[in-house]
Amino acid sequence: MIKFGIVGMGIRGSLFADTIMQNPYSELVAVSEINEEGLAKAKDKYRASGYKDVEEMIQNEVLDALVISTPDFLHYKPVMLAAKKGIHIMVEKPFSTSIEETEEMYQAVKEAGIKCLIAFENRWNSPFVAVKEAIENGEIGNIVTMNARLNDTIFVPTQMLKWSKNSSPGWFLFPHATDIACWLNEKRPVQVFAVGTKKKLVSLGIDTYDSIQTIVTFEDQTHATFTTSWILPESMPLIYDFKYEIIGENGALYVDLADQMVRKAVTDYKHVHTLGTPINGLLTSAPSYMLNSFVDNIRLDTTPVATEEDGLLNTRLVHAIHKSIETGTVQPI
Repeated sequence: MIKFGIVGMGIRGSLFADTIMQNPYSELVAVSEINEEGLAKAKDKYRASGYKDVEEMIQNEVLDALVISTPDFLHYKPVMLAAKKGIHIMVEKPFSTSIEETEEMYQAVKEAGIKCLIAFENRWNSPFVAVKEAIENGEIGNIVTMNARLNDTIFVPTQMLKWSKNSSPGWFLFPHATDIACWLNEKRPVQVFAVGTKKKLVSLGIDTYDSIQTIVTFEDQTHATFTTSWILPESMPLIYDFKYEIIGENGALYVDLADQMVRKAVTDYKHVHTLGTPINGLLTSAPSYMLNSFVDNIRLDTTPVATEEDGLLNTRLVHAIHKSIETGTVQPI
């Protein structure tokens, strides 16, 4: 059995814990969570050892792998501790919100010779998997341009995330959209130009961007546009709105993750989130498929689908987007 620890037992950590419990090749032996109430609940539910300090957990437990589901800006310490101990790592995107930290983490992973999966979950999301297959089969020819829109309702930065002031829709959402572009296009991004707006969230005491728009140029001189926002009304059909357009020389592909085939009309009108609905009690969401693939990477000694190289590139890209907003200039990646 592959012995797992998890650091960060919020929404994501709990989902990953449930996934580990269902996988026949993995075992959850320990969890780390700074919130005492959350730690107590996790220990009781998963019958695992519990620690407030991840360093203490890594020192005291025999772990094969660590899942890191802490906030965007708190990945560095657990990654470095796990790498030093030779523990395989699955870490939430972005790898880090700091270029300096990301480069250190990347080097530590390389030197340790461990497996590292960056949680770009949409690489396991069935609509994007189908799009990837269509592109690889040549159904639309070479990609000419891509346009993506990934937004959240204002519930996310004001209520769901207690730490949103330390992040941005750029760090929280863009890694999904920009990573998919690199994965589908298989071309390296080389420069960006971006603009951002700060009004609504600042007025609520959260000093971060309401919205960001950017143009990314790839090495083959094709371009993609990305838009993200954190202030959609809570009346939206889903908590997020994710749309993707891929235009090729011979055709186009369109993805709309907000329309998941089922609509519910009661006191209001909503879309029902159907992707990832458990079937026969088994978890079927993209994050669960992702973690299960990581278990297979470890037991079969294969390379993860999204590696530390992908994490480093994505952090450089999103960092360049924020730098472009601040300076008003085109930024290299």
